[in-house]
Amino acid sequence: MANRLSPRSERDGQFDLRTGAKALVTAGSDVLLVRERHADGTPFWTLPGGGVEPDETPTEGLRRELDEELDCRARIAEPVDRFWYAHESLTETVSAYTVFDCSLLSTPDPNETEGIYDCRWVTASSLPSRTLPQVREICKDVADVPGVVG
Repeated sequence: MANRLSPRSERDGQFDLRTGAKALVTAGSDVLLVRERHADGTPFWTLPGGGVEPDETPTEGLRRELDEELDCRARIAEPVDRFWYAHESLTETVSAYTVFDCSLLSTPDPNETEGIYDCRWVTASSLPSRTLPQVREICKDVADVPGVVG
């Protein structure tokens, strides 16, 4: 993975590189996931968050995404991980997501107009079958650490 949080988007040989931010919200060994859809309509589960605009810091972008997607506020702490995601809906685009440790300050409410069809707390050791592989890898750490509270 790249060792940088920016630039927000750049042409990197064969693809456009896009910066994004995701929230790792935990309660014990449970993790908050959101259900989105690929371009072909197939549902998948991922962490809340999304792309960071050019004029935003990663934490500002994550705050905005949580407000738009889940109509909720969160306390955003330090980055805990990063992952890449090759988009099916954005041809030749790859996002480099920074994952932040977060705790919710209000109840999440999925916003379908923003592409969020559901959200739920799931046990990190038994994630839904359509959870992105990158998210599964991040959740392994939550499942392995007893007493983690986000």
